[in-house]
Amino acid sequence: MSAYMTLLTPMTDQACLLDALADLGFGAALVEVHATPVRLEGYGGDQRTQTAHIVIRRHNVGVASNDVGFLATATGYQALVSDFDHPKLGSGWLAQLNQRYSAHWSAKQERLAAEERRRQEQERQRLVEAQRQAVHDRAKAMGYRVQETREGETVRLLLVKRTY
Repeated sequence: MSAYMTLLTPMTDQACLLDALADLGFGAALVEVHATPVRLEGYGGDQRTQTAHIVIRRHNVGVASNDVGFLATATGYQALVSDFDHPKLGSGWLAQLNQRYSAHWSAKQERLAAEERRRQEQERQRLVEAQRQAVHDRAKAMGYRVQETREGETVRLLLVKRTY
């Protein structure tokens, strides 16, 4: 019977974890993702007591292997790897997985930050346009004509009223 390591990883983002697994040769076709945890299988198909949300079935790990699983917890994914399979996956496999996860997580954070900056800029432009339109409407209601000039980021509005 194999001994199983239960390692709490700092991985909290499912998409980044799946991308990291794909980088290490376990693409979408080899990985099962479940909304509720499923039982893992050991060597010979015997049921283990562990359950996991993300499962790499034993036939995808190697000959005479056990399932590798990742159980989602409030503090991150808990890796469930048997001592028997740890050498098969390669020395430092979990360290490589953590490294790839970190790279995907950083890229995602940069992407989200860029999207947020874009959203804020669009909101700023919408606000400026709304203010410009309000000035135009009020000036028109008061009998003024608006001359608008732009100098880079600056918009200059000149109100002109002809009196005879």
